Amino acid sequence: MKVIKLLFLIVPLLFACEQNKMPKDIIDQKKMILIMADLHTMDGYMSTIIYNDTIRKNSKNLYATIYKTHNTTPALYEKSLKYYSMKPALLDTMYNKVQAILDEKEHKLNRADIEKPNRIQKQKWYTPIMPVKS
Repeated sequence: MKVIKLLFLIVPLLFACEQNKMPKDIIDQKKMILIMADLHTMDGYMSTIIYNDTIRKNSKNLYATIYKTHNTTPALYEKSLKYYSMKPALLDTMYNKVQAILDEKEHKLNRADIEKPNRIQKQKWYTPIMPVKS
């Protein structure tokens, strides 16, 4: 009787462990996070420019470059995104990491923008009231 009870406890656990395995044709989390960050960066860039037919055609090439850089395809990305969407807690932690990457990129851009002297400051005759940190 104890053996039967034990089997009823162990068998479901074995099946639960099998279900947590990631299928082979899904992009792993680390790579997926990097792809998502790059795609969101491209989305941000595309939202800042005036959209016309030429840009629409070129935007497909820009997105294709992202997939090519990460050695994947749009179809595999979509399939992986659907897989991760079925695990909301995991997708949420992945998006938190994507947000951290995007925040770091923004921080670096802002820092570079502050440190870069403008055209007037480059002139020999220009004397700033407060010294500019170099």
